[in-house]
Amino acid sequence: MTYQAIYRQWRPQLFADLVGQEHVTRTLQNALTLDRLAHAYLFCGPRGTGKTSAAKILAKTINCENGSGREPCNQCASCLGITAGRVMDVQEIDAASNRGIDEIRDLRDKTRYAPVEVRHKVYIIDEVHMLTSEAFNALLKTLEEPPERVLFILATTEPHKLPATIISRCQRLDFHLIGVSDIVERLSKIVTAAERVCDEQAMYLIAEEAAGGLRDALSLLEQVMAYSQNDKISQEDVLAVLGAVGRDVFYDFTEFLSHRDLAGALLLLQDVAAGGKDLHHFTQQAVSYYRDLMVAGVCGDDAVRLGIAPEWAKRLKSQSDRLGMGTIGMVLAELHALLAEIRWSTRPRLLWELAIIRMLGFGAVSSETQAEKAAAAPKRAEPQQVSQAQNISEPPSGYKKSASAGPSAPAGQASLQNLERMWPRIMDLVKKESVKTHALLLSGEAVCCEGNTLEIRFGGAFLCEMMESNENKKPLQDVLQKVFGTVPAIRCRVSTDSAKPVTGEKDPEELISSAVEIFHGKVVDDTGRS
Repeated sequence: MTYQAIYRQWRPQLFADLVGQEHVTRTLQNALTLDRLAHAYLFCGPRGTGKTSAAKILAKTINCENGSGREPCNQCASCLGITAGRVMDVQEIDAASNRGIDEIRDLRDKTRYAPVEVRHKVYIIDEVHMLTSEAFNALLKTLEEPPERVLFILATTEPHKLPATIISRCQRLDFHLIGVSDIVERLSKIVTAAERVCDEQAMYLIAEEAAGGLRDALSLLEQVMAYSQNDKISQEDVLAVLGAVGRDVFYDFTEFLSHRDLAGALLLLQDVAAGGKDLHHFTQQAVSYYRDLMVAGVCGDDAVRLGIAPEWAKRLKSQSDRLGMGTIGMVLAELHALLAEIRWSTRPRLLWELAIIRMLGFGAVSSETQAEKAAAAPKRAEPQQVSQAQNISEPPSGYKKSASAGPSAPAGQASLQNLERMWPRIMDLVKKESVKTHALLLSGEAVCCEGNTLEIRFGGAFLCEMMESNENKKPLQDVLQKVFGTVPAIRCRVSTDSAKPVTGEKDPEELISSAVEIFHGKVVDDTGRS
């Protein structure tokens, strides 16, 4: 017998077999029981979530000779024929390769004839968004008023590409991404049936890599099973197939961040690059790790319900508590920016090294100050010495601050100490939110004051009053919330001293531009001409 891929062997044959789509199965089974089946369905959702499988199960159920009406029996001639693809009245059409008007006209003509082998004709059109505009127009009338005993099931991963006229004539069902725990449960059944053993952590790695698609998870499991020489599939086998690194690497990397150990972080990156790992995939893994770090810190014991392996939940919770939400948010923002750049870069390692420097807060500090800090910093710590390490949230040198947060300061307050280093990015984000607020901030100077307060100083009372308005203050607050995970109090004052600001020296042309933006004016020369 010809070998079948695992995802084909384990394709659901009953509604009860569909994983993670209970809302879909309940809707379809209730419609079958009440005899209120629609004439056309639109199945939407990511790849590998069960759209085509559900369509075939529905086709079998309405044509089953012995079934209960809610599930197919999978034993009668009709069910067996549809499963094998031998029934001419049930057709699965790939719209990616049959997308023209001629193919749809042929389909439309065939619908006029009564079914021959089963009770209902069923047309499953996969990737329906690939049809041409002319093909959609040819399908429209038939879809609106199909002949008796004809059912259309349209499946797509991109419903936004369908004409509204098509969508309005179908009953839409959205398939969701499948949860990590549900994928792990199905993988466990398959491994057991194959008389193999698989580490739980290895199955979680496969499930996380699949990103909600069960078919992708089954394909990866098959590849790992072929790679593994032993009956037991280990975490190392999965990592080798993926060309990925283990979570311990990111745990150690985070410890280096906690200690502000630049050398340790760069040496770890060297080991990753020397191992031939793809740094784009490495960045994706890093984003996933810090997302889990954030979730574990917030949800604690409930983090397992959000897809975090039980073995890691407590370790991540402990590390998250030490690091603080503000720092985690800053690192995640840095990683997301890196992810967008690294795919097309010819020097991905350099991008990573620069990102590490920014994550550790060295970006806005002079080389002399860095040397002083390096001399005063403790030696590179081992992972077990983490509890004695200083927090990454230590304020960078040269930052204006009138009160110390101390080691037990709230996460939001500690993260505010990174404001000097983050200010250019904050200004860019503010500009996207409000050009007016951005222009006002260019005219002022921001400094960090006592507690969780950001003070903005202006040269005159008029600009100070403008910034105090909710219209101009809210865009800045929204951006600070995104960057630091907290909204500090914002206090506007007329400048009375020469305290060092967060913002640097202003460009005269930029100040002129900001004045034009604030007052909705224009620049004229001394003759009065624009």
